[in-house]
Amino acid sequence: MRAGNSQFFRMWNLNDETSYRCIASFELPWPGTHGSMHPEKRERIRKAAIRPLPERIPQAQWWAFRIFVRNRHARFDIENVLKLIVDSFCVKMIEKDHSDLKVAGLFQDDTLDYVKVLQIAGERSSETDATKIEIFARIDA
Repeated sequence: MRAGNSQFFRMWNLNDETSYRCIASFELPWPGTHGSMHPEKRERIRKAAIRPLPERIPQAQWWAFRIFVRNRHARFDIENVLKLIVDSFCVKMIEKDHSDLKVAGLFQDDTLDYVKVLQIAGERSSETDATKIEIFARIDA
């Protein structure tokens, strides 16, 4: 993988509509982390995603997530946000959680075979906690 490889950089551009389709965009009123991996946390994320998810999920070559977190707390490990969100849409985890929200299952497992791009950013906020989640299907590789 060379830095000059345009295919490599194209992979990261989730705004490239010839390669990606944003299938859901929604916001959670909290900055969730995996610190406590209870099924209830994943279920709350699934419930928030159900309305924005399309009725027909497109065939994806792989999946990508763009996440932005606002947090008021003094200590917050941003990398912990990823696991909870990705697992919420994993068929294997939905089955393990005994969730009724099977329509939220986008990919079989949370491995590199299914989820290839994770973009996360964050900022301190004196006013509010929130997590914005965008889910993208890779439609051209």
